[in-house]
Amino acid sequence: MGFQSIVHGRIVIESNLDKVREIIQNLGNDEWMFRTEMFGTGISDQTYYENPVISFGATYKQIEYYWVEFIQEFENILRQIDFDTAKIQLETEILGTYNFFWKSKKQDKTSYEKEARMIETEKWFFGFGNRDRWGLLETDLLEEEIFAIDGFKYPIIDARSQ
Repeated sequence: MGFQSIVHGRIVIESNLDKVREIIQNLGNDEWMFRTEMFGTGISDQTYYENPVISFGATYKQIEYYWVEFIQEFENILRQIDFDTAKIQLETEILGTYNFFWKSKKQDKTSYEKEARMIETEKWFFGFGNRDRWGLLETDLLEEEIFAIDGFKYPIIDARSQ
């Protein structure tokens, strides 16, 4: 037995939609975290205005206890594509609902004020909490809204590379 977690989100694509579709197709359906079948890749140019959106969603058995690995796998996908922003919402049965946000630095030289509480990395900005399309907090971020389970801290330090 266990508790169900629901993960869903979207990635706004900056360019190379065909390449993104190929990367998603190559994920296959053998892995349990990210599978081709959990992504919606749009149908045609008529399904978007300016930027296409890749959507995804799945249910898991307590994925929050594997959240470091989940985020590492998700960021591995982001590193391979030209994206503008990405959002994930994690809904857990016991621990609540959490929001995660990425803003690429590749195409846009955006910077954020301290109040936005964004964490800057080499490739993107990352933030917790409910954020608008551009990454600005829509509500005050309370300390309890920051995902804090199983030692999750951002940026993730990959033990394999040390």
